[in-house]
Amino acid sequence: MRARFFIESPDEIEATMKITMSVKEWTELRDQLEQKWPSCRLSSAITNVLIAARKVYYAPDTDAF
Repeated sequence: MRARFFIESPDEIEATMKITMSVKEWTELRDQLEQKWPSCRLSSAITNVLIAARKVYYAPDTDAF
């Protein structure tokens, strides 16, 4: 048997990239992104990750009370 495999719509294939940077670098990248689609989606995702990380790793501000 012979078969051929080819992609008809390569722009529709999903791709995943793993990027490791410091929180400071993520914050700087987020601040550089333009606020238009699709970069605004990446900016929003970075913000959500930073918020979650800060809830876990930053000490609560006890002087505020």
